[in-house]
Amino acid sequence: MRRKLINRRYWLRLAGFFVFALSVALLSLPLLLGFLTSLALVYAPCFETAATPTDYGYEWEDVTLAARAGGAFRGFFIPGNNRAAIIIPPAGANGRSARLGEAIVLRRNGYSVFMFESRRCAGMGPLSLGYQEVNEVADALAYLQTRPEVDPHRIGIHGFSSAGATAVMAAARLPALRAVVAEGGYGDFTENALGSSRRAGLAGYFDRLYRWSSQLTYRLVTGNHLEQLSPINVIGEIAPRPIFLIYGSREVSLPGGRQQKLAAGDNAELWVVTGAGHGNYLEVAPQEFERRVVAFFDQALR
Repeated sequence: MRRKLINRRYWLRLAGFFVFALSVALLSLPLLLGFLTSLALVYAPCFETAATPTDYGYEWEDVTLAARAGGAFRGFFIPGNNRAAIIIPPAGANGRSARLGEAIVLRRNGYSVFMFESRRCAGMGPLSLGYQEVNEVADALAYLQTRPEVDPHRIGIHGFSSAGATAVMAAARLPALRAVVAEGGYGDFTENALGSSRRAGLAGYFDRLYRWSSQLTYRLVTGNHLEQLSPINVIGEIAPRPIFLIYGSREVSLPGGRQQKLAAGDNAELWVVTGAGHGNYLEVAPQEFERRVVAFFDQALR
């Protein structure tokens, strides 16, 4: 009888330890996932290609700019002939050639274009996913204002994905940017990228742990708050300068685009490209893309 009692206590203790270990593991998993998600985003490796405007038959200049954030970054300056210029910031950890397709559309229609590499490619530390990158946009803007080919009152910005968010936040902070095209960017990073925290029960608890861990990691690495990654909160400050939002009908960030349109009001136009996903608007509707984007900048920067 005594041996049976000891064996029972042993198995109860073992079961209790197993339940405890399982609970710790389940609680740790969303914390670990949040930590790893933020690190993967801000320390993404540079993605660079060898493409240049020469591949499309256009002349260009290799430019290196000192960054007010520290360090330096490289860019392509493609001179145009209509005295207006467009800045194309990099999305995520991309290099300066990532959106050459859009750049060539603009150059073909007379615009000078300046496109530059990401902080990761420039060795300038982690990404901030759009917020601090406004500093590089300001550096590019200051550079273009010194170019004899460019009228300093006719400069716009065209960004995709996280750079679409950067374009909106940059225009809110930099009045010299006279027009904004933003493709596929998040409306509010916490809501659009980290998902909802409104689920009930254990699933909702895990969601909140994951979000808290992501936010804390991002703050410790970048010194900023994820809540600052919210074009919705600042897009209304751009008026009366015009905004053109472009999203695919199949991309998950489309709700963020609709929210930005509502926040900007009549100052913004939203074009939903039927059948397009994230980033392939030019491929899906090349003629309409060129017509709409060029008409927008022609009207805004005439």
